[in-house]
Amino acid sequence: MNGDVELRKSVFGMPLPDCLVGSIKDHSWVNLAHSPMIETVFGQAPLRAVFHSIPVMVGMTKWWREELDDELLRCYFGTPDERAGPGYISRMKTVIIGNLGPDLPFALDYRESPVDPDVVFLGEVGSWRMIAGSVHDLMCALDPQRLQS
Repeated sequence: MNGDVELRKSVFGMPLPDCLVGSIKDHSWVNLAHSPMIETVFGQAPLRAVFHSIPVMVGMTKWWREELDDELLRCYFGTPDERAGPGYISRMKTVIIGNLGPDLPFALDYRESPVDPDVVFLGEVGSWRMIAGSVHDLMCALDPQRLQS
């Protein structure tokens, strides 16, 4: 693959944050799956963490938007939780950016801002939780040395 190929910068019309596109381009995004901070940040031990490439984000988001049957969709929408937002999630305002393991997706949540999405995670307890106010905050939490550069 040509390293000069321009990366897609949006998924289903939702712009990907520049820091995410840059991190994917320099391959540091994929390496965050091996961060020793992952359990602390997500509040759960990873089973097989994967931080997606943009083509996989597109495929996973398409699956999430268009292909889930009703039973699976109920699971992926999440359940309400007064202790942690957002609880439920919108299929049309999210981009799946990775998985902590099978059925443990994390996503950009564009409901509050079309350009600065929160990062949310669907853990084993069955409700989506905000884990970072931005993808930049997520990357800094998983790789504290990023703050120094």
